[in-house]
Amino acid sequence: MEECGRLSMDQSGGLEERMRDRMIQELRQNLAKCRKVILDENLDLKTRERWTQLYNNTSLILNQLLKDRQMRDWEKRLREIEKYRGILGRTGRPQIPPEPEMAKPEK
Repeated sequence: MEECGRLSMDQSGGLEERMRDRMIQELRQNLAKCRKVILDENLDLKTRERWTQLYNNTSLILNQLLKDRQMRDWEKRLREIEKYRGILGRTGRPQIPPEPEMAKPEK
């Protein structure tokens, strides 16, 4: 039963990642279109200004999505490192026993 729950969570994570990838691709395409309009000197200044605002807003959204993705990647890597080192989690204690203390040489 637990295995089924884990499988569906993995599938939903993959779906979410694909949706995120598509959103990033579309935002990048929108930025390219905005840039083209902004640089078109044949358009009036007011139109180019509105497209500049749209460009800025789109950039903010794209940057946030990319930051979120980076944080997810870091968290995933941290979990892998914790698992590799035998740590139960961020608040857990290591399962590996501590190194035995070496006798200090007398002077």
